[in-house]
Amino acid sequence: MAVGDLSLDTTTRQFRLAEAPLALIPRENAVLEYLILKAGRTVTKSALSGSIFGLGAETDPSAIEIYVHRSRKKIDGAAVEIAILRGLG
Repeated sequence: MAVGDLSLDTTTRQFRLAEAPLALIPRENAVLEYLILKAGRTVTKSALSGSIFGLGAETDPSAIEIYVHRSRKKIDGAAVEIAILRGLG
């Protein structure tokens, strides 16, 4: 799967950015994997959190923001971006 120059090998679950391997920690990988699967659609924070931490898991609400922020920094300058829609997702 690919969005812009960010691609996901669905067999290995590894990301590449402009054909170079993208170094991600497991939670950042989970964030990008969920978002690439939902590309073009608004994703709520609760849906993303449920996907990453599991449904019903007790997590700090700011944790998902931290992982999204870190993921955004790692793809900065690429032909793809994670847009934040305040109040929506």
